[in-house]
Amino acid sequence: MEDGLRRRGPRVAIVGAFAGLVLGSLATVVPASASSGIAVFVGYADSLRADVANFPTPWAGSPNTVFRGCAPVSACVFDAGAVRIVNNSSATVTVDAVAVHVDTCTFTGWTPATLAPGADLIVTQTASGEAPGCVAGQMDTSDIGPGGSSYVGVCTPDGLVPTVDVTINGQTQSYSDAGRVLNTGGLDTGTCIGNESIQWTVIGGAPCKGSLLALAPPSQTLGVGMTATVHATFTNSCGQPLSDVAVGFAVTAGPNSGRTGTGVSDANGVATFSYSSASTGTDTLRATVANLAGTLTSNSVTVTWVAFAPGGGGFVISDLKDVAGGPVYWWGAQWWKQDHLSSGLAPASFKGFENGNASPWCGQTWTTRPGNSSKPPKTVPSVMAVLVTSHVTQKGPVITGDIVHIVLVQTNRGYSANPGHIGIGTIIGTIC
Repeated sequence: MEDGLRRRGPRVAIVGAFAGLVLGSLATVVPASASSGIAVFVGYADSLRADVANFPTPWAGSPNTVFRGCAPVSACVFDAGAVRIVNNSSATVTVDAVAVHVDTCTFTGWTPATLAPGADLIVTQTASGEAPGCVAGQMDTSDIGPGGSSYVGVCTPDGLVPTVDVTINGQTQSYSDAGRVLNTGGLDTGTCIGNESIQWTVIGGAPCKGSLLALAPPSQTLGVGMTATVHATFTNSCGQPLSDVAVGFAVTAGPNSGRTGTGVSDANGVATFSYSSASTGTDTLRATVANLAGTLTSNSVTVTWVAFAPGGGGFVISDLKDVAGGPVYWWGAQWWKQDHLSSGLAPASFKGFENGNASPWCGQTWTTRPGNSSKPPKTVPSVMAVLVTSHVTQKGPVITGDIVHIVLVQTNRGYSANPGHIGIGTIIGTIC
């Protein structure tokens, strides 16, 4: 069903009203936060003068999004205000009706939508192209002046403040677009300034033009076989989070170059991507968000993959030796003498290697067997991840310890799997 349009007040409707969408009881003007769990956004979509950072995103085809507008989108030209309703509550709701008022003009008639928790509804023009004034199906609200007149080419603000009525589960609330997003400041922005697109902005506030796509953390270092997670946060220029946006992730360089993934932004505007690596080296990652105007690209971040002991397991140092830039003794017959622990001495049978934890990480524990029966590797890399332990105990042939930190060690030459050939080096960084 296309949107209807009417003039309010004593004037006669200029187009026929649509049946079946009754706004219910008299609406009360309230702030956007008054509806518990419901967020109302306004924006402006201009595909005539494409601007990727300003075009409202999400849009048609986005995850969890019900779109009531011109379709198919690929065949439509958009030049219209738009309203987005987000269900951030824990219950499914039905949006019975939406009405957009600009002075005497009212746009309505979009069919109802049922929104599950986290889903959103977008309503906008239902016919392609631009059409100034009160024209059914268009909603070219930037070109509507006083009394519903055409405001094309007028660069003096008209002072009109749009309002939006939203009926959910039979209850109607009216929201004031005090920032005049829907009518782009009350003037013909397309002619007077240029692109009219305005990113989704919480209704009532000043326009939050532009988009921010930030990828974090800036860098992380993990052992091979572990899992790296990056977070992409998508907001408007005011920092208001935008949910239900498809985010693409890609490793653009490094040992895992070419690996990709996707995510969907949540109520905080955050999408995540996780992956692991079987190779050492440094990956560079970026995130992207695509809309009708193009593709937004985030900052780059890095993930550095380092090796524990080749073949599995890891070497260990004491917590008292965990000093940045300090020397460490991570393998040898005298480990218990060289690596005094904050909890006391380790059993003399422990030589510094554990083989009972396939993917060690801070906060976990490890186990091993005495001496070189733990089967240490024949060789080690020049830079290696090493476990830091605060206590080592032995019960029968099983030796157990904890992992309070993991550090990077620059290893010296001379190591051998025989405990008589010690393994030493220098701490050059901390992983966790």
